[in-house]
Amino acid sequence: MDTPPEPTPTLASQDERVMAALSHVSVLIPGMGIIAPILIWVTQREKSKYVAFQSLQALIYQLVFPILGFAGGFCYVGSIFLMGFLAVAISNMNFSGPELVFFFPFLILGLIALIGFAMVIYGLAGAVMAFQGKDFHYLVLGDFLRRNMEK
Repeated sequence: MDTPPEPTPTLASQDERVMAALSHVSVLIPGMGIIAPILIWVTQREKSKYVAFQSLQALIYQLVFPILGFAGGFCYVGSIFLMGFLAVAISNMNFSGPELVFFFPFLILGLIALIGFAMVIYGLAGAVMAFQGKDFHYLVLGDFLRRNMEK
């Protein structure tokens, strides 16, 4: 009978895994959560490559939140203006029926909320994987940072 292979031990210590997980879990505090990855990266970048990489990823990932928030806000405001323009255009055409154009801003607002929720869940998945000592990479950001940190 073959015995299953033993799991490979993680290279990161318990303290390193906790610090890396804290960097990612701070995504739960929008705006202020960015302070934790900054402090962890500044204090740990010379001590642990694992913590430095995970905290820098979390920092940049959380900097994307306000950028996406502003973009979403512009889309929402734009959808309100578009709704008004289309409502006037439809009324001039004597169109009688359900005016679905009034739901467009709510659709945009729901999409913004859904994207924000997905980003928080993805950050929490990073926290869980970092706490387990696994090498977590955000989709595009992780590979980009890995290449630039190795130079």
